[in-house]
Amino acid sequence: MLGTLNSCLWHSVSPEEEALANQRQQLFSDSLTHAQQWLQHFVVSKRDSLTTDKKVNQYYKDNGKWFWLSDDMDFIAKADLLTDFFKKKATEMGFTPQAFFTDDIQTEVTHLRQMDFDSTHVSATETMATLEYHLTKAYLRYAQGQRYGFTNPHRMLNKLDPRKEGGYRIIYDIDLEKADDNFLATALKHAADDDPTAYLQSLESRHPIYARLKQELKNDSTGTNRERILSNMERLRWRHIQTVEPNDKHIFVNIPAQQLWAICPDSILTMRICCGAWKTKTPLLESQISYMQFNPEWNIPSSILRDEVSAHAGDSTYFARNDYFIVNRNTGDTISPKVITTRQLRSGDYRVAQHSGKSNSLGRIIFRFKNQFDVYLHDTNNHGAFDRDRRTISHGCVRVQRPFNLLLFVLNKPDEWMLDKIRLSIDMKPETEQGIKYLKEHNEEHSEDPIRLINLAYVKPNIPLSIDYYTYYPNPETGEFETWPDRYEYDIQIIKAIKPFLPKNVHQ
Repeated sequence: MLGTLNSCLWHSVSPEEEALANQRQQLFSDSLTHAQQWLQHFVVSKRDSLTTDKKVNQYYKDNGKWFWLSDDMDFIAKADLLTDFFKKKATEMGFTPQAFFTDDIQTEVTHLRQMDFDSTHVSATETMATLEYHLTKAYLRYAQGQRYGFTNPHRMLNKLDPRKEGGYRIIYDIDLEKADDNFLATALKHAADDDPTAYLQSLESRHPIYARLKQELKNDSTGTNRERILSNMERLRWRHIQTVEPNDKHIFVNIPAQQLWAICPDSILTMRICCGAWKTKTPLLESQISYMQFNPEWNIPSSILRDEVSAHAGDSTYFARNDYFIVNRNTGDTISPKVITTRQLRSGDYRVAQHSGKSNSLGRIIFRFKNQFDVYLHDTNNHGAFDRDRRTISHGCVRVQRPFNLLLFVLNKPDEWMLDKIRLSIDMKPETEQGIKYLKEHNEEHSEDPIRLINLAYVKPNIPLSIDYYTYYPNPETGEFETWPDRYEYDIQIIKAIKPFLPKNVHQ
C-alpha cells in the first residue's frame, strides 16, 4: 500500500497528528460496518445514467467489499494522489475535474483528516461512506472512459434516423473493443496498488493523433474549435477492432472531408468522393476490399425501390429513361413496366435493376467489401458531381472520382495485359501492343458488340478500408490538421453526450 511509499519520506509526527490518527483508527474500528450498511441503503436511491456508475451502485447495493477505506490509514494519501491526478488529467482533456468528484473527495478527506465532525454537524459515518463511493465512481469513470471512450457511438448515433417501417437506421457499424466485467475487475485490482494512477495513465489512448489533439486543445480555447477538438479526441478513445498501422496499405474515407486517401508506405493517392445525403447517410464502417466488378448491373436496394421507384409503376417511359428492368423473383421472368403496380413493387416479389453500361449509376467499376448495408465504393455516370463543394448526394454508397487509379492501387502488381483487358472491358484505350491488336481485330469482326474480356478481379491480399468521420484531423498527405464541416452533425451529438464531463462555459 501507499504506506510503503510514505515510509521512505521520514518526518516527525506532532502530538496533534498522532492524536488524530488514533481517533481515525478508533472511528474505523467502531463505525466501518455501520458506514458500509449506510452506503448499501444510500445507493438504492441513486439513478445514474452512466454504465459505470450503475455498476458501482449495484456493487455497493449488493454489499460489495470496500476498495479504499479500511483500517489501513493510507487511504487519505491515496485519495490525495488520485485527486491531484484527476485535476491534472481532466484539464488536459478539456473536462471539468468535478466530473471525477474532486471537490467532494477533498472535502470528505479534510473532514476525516481533521476528524472535523462535531463542529460542522457532518456525520462521520456518512463521510466514510460517500468518500468510498466517490473514489470508486471517479476511478472507474476515468478508467473506462480513457480506455473505451466516455460515450458509446453505437448507442448514440444509431438512434438518430428513424425508419418509416419502425426502428432506426444503423449508421455506425465499426467494431469496437468494449468494457466487460473482466476489465472492471482488473481495474479495481489496481486500486490496491501503491500508486493506482500509474495504471490509469496506461489506459490513455496511444494514438499519435490523440496526443496532438491534446496539444491543440491547450493552444486553442475558443468555443467552436474547442468543441471540434473535444469531439475528435473522443473518437480517438474508441478502440477499433480492425487496426491498421499508418504506413500499411489501406484506404481511408473521411465523410466530412468528402475525400478518399489510398495510403501505402511510399505514396498516397487522393481523390474526391460523393457520399450519402442527410436522409441516406453513408454508414461508418470498417471492412476489407476483396474484389472488383466491371460493368455491373445495379440491383436497386429495397429502400429506394419502396420509397422512390415504386411511385413510377406503370410508367414505361420512366423505366426506359433510367434503363431499368423488372424481374419476378419467383419465376425469373422479366415484367413489363406497363403492367406492374406500386403495390407489387413494394411487395418484395419483384427486383428492379439497371442495365450495365455507360449510363449505369454505378459506372464501370465497383469495389466490393463485406458489410450489412449493401454499400460499396464505385464509379459513377455523373462525374460532374465531383466539381460540387457539397457532395453529400448519394443513397449511401461512396462514389469515387478516379476509379481506375484506385483499381491500380488495390491490385497487387497486375500484369499489363490484365490491365488492358480491364481497359478494353470498360471502353478505355488499351496501352499494350497486344491490347491495341485485339481492339483492332474485334472492331473488324464485332464492331456492334461491347468488349467484355473480364467481369471481375479479386484483390489479394484484401485491402483494409475505413469509412469514418473526423472533422478536425491531419490530412494524410500533408500531416497538417485540417477542419471540415460537421456534415451529419455528429460532433453535436458527441458534445451533447459528454456534456456532464465538460466545464459549464464549454457547452451551451
